[in-house]
Amino acid sequence: MKAVVEDLGGSQKKLVFEIPPEQVAEEMEKYCRKLAKEVDIKGFRKGKAPSGVIKRFFRDQVRGEVVSKIVSSSLEKVLEENALIPVGEPEIDAPPLEEGKSFPFTVTLDVKPHFEVKGYQGLRIEQEPLEVKDEEIQTALEELRKTHAELKGVEEDRAAERGDVVLVDYEGFFEDRPVPGTERKDAYIELGAGGFKSDVEEALLGSRVGEMREVEVEYPANLLNKEIAGKRVQYRFYVKKISEKRLPDLDDEFAKDVGAYENLEALRARLTEEVRREKEVRARKRREENLLDAILEKNPFEAPRSLVKSRKEQMVRDAKAHFLSQGLALENESEGFQRLEAEFDQLAEKEVCKRLILEAIAEKEKITISDADLEQELERIAEKHNQSVEKVKGDLQQQEEGLKRFRQNLRLMKTLDFLMSADTIE
Repeated sequence: MKAVVEDLGGSQKKLVFEIPPEQVAEEMEKYCRKLAKEVDIKGFRKGKAPSGVIKRFFRDQVRGEVVSKIVSSSLEKVLEENALIPVGEPEIDAPPLEEGKSFPFTVTLDVKPHFEVKGYQGLRIEQEPLEVKDEEIQTALEELRKTHAELKGVEEDRAAERGDVVLVDYEGFFEDRPVPGTERKDAYIELGAGGFKSDVEEALLGSRVGEMREVEVEYPANLLNKEIAGKRVQYRFYVKKISEKRLPDLDDEFAKDVGAYENLEALRARLTEEVRREKEVRARKRREENLLDAILEKNPFEAPRSLVKSRKEQMVRDAKAHFLSQGLALENESEGFQRLEAEFDQLAEKEVCKRLILEAIAEKEKITISDADLEQELERIAEKHNQSVEKVKGDLQQQEEGLKRFRQNLRLMKTLDFLMSADTIE
């Protein structure tokens, strides 16, 4: 076998093979003998049919299997001899197999980049001071009050004001015909809260019980509901009731009601702790990003295109799923999709580079995940989601290489923890 490894730049390689006729003949003979034992051919005992007969009856199958065997075994051997680790799916260019002739083919693939990672310890990463302000706690308390507010119908005949909750029936019309699926009874709309379309909330300001209000709503063309997609729908709202939100007093009794706290100060302390913890998580995330950016700056390399492509495709799928959950379709030809695609190009490349740099550091520092580490993380996830460890592990095993990828990701997290503990944080 002749094999030449060509460097195409970056992490891409082209492997050029030429398999001599005698090796092709040997592989065909092996497969024919194997196939003869598995098939029944009239006039021959099982396993005794000559190779020529097998080739005549199963010509396409024989050639396809032999090509697959030659390509996979040759590729595996060259990768091992040259210490190349493939990433992504290879592109194989192979002509039809012909007996008595050599078999040339090429394989183009990305390989894991080799580099001596350096400068990843002793970095100084800035951190903004963590401070929980009194106004942040007050805002959290006000949100709790709103959550536990009571609705009380207004007694006087007055118009709906910002902050009121109106009870309405509504229906949408297009060209004076009712639009299927737009009718609703007994809907509560808090005016000024942003829980409904702002045009609707504004239109209901100043309304009174028994009054009909109309507002036109324009829908985007990519809405999944084709009945209203791209149309201006005229909605009619019939006001049935107007209620005020009565906020509870901010005192010890309120604290006891919302979470069995001893007093208001205990509730404040708990909210302070929660706000601080949220800030610490966000700050840690920013430090991790800054740290990896600094390491990449000291270790620049080109990310394998196949990995970038794969990550970008996953980002696009996630984005489309998010839009679907909002009742929208993200079409490939749309301007919005093209903007997202350009953004995903950069994000995907950066994510791939960060993952590869973490893998390189993990190998250099000999960071591994033991079975005990794996079980501990599975137990943590199981407890968090109120499931058994067996259920969590079973869900992973149902995915292709799910447990293997889980262990790999855990190793990267452990490597990141190592970096964060080793570096000096300003």
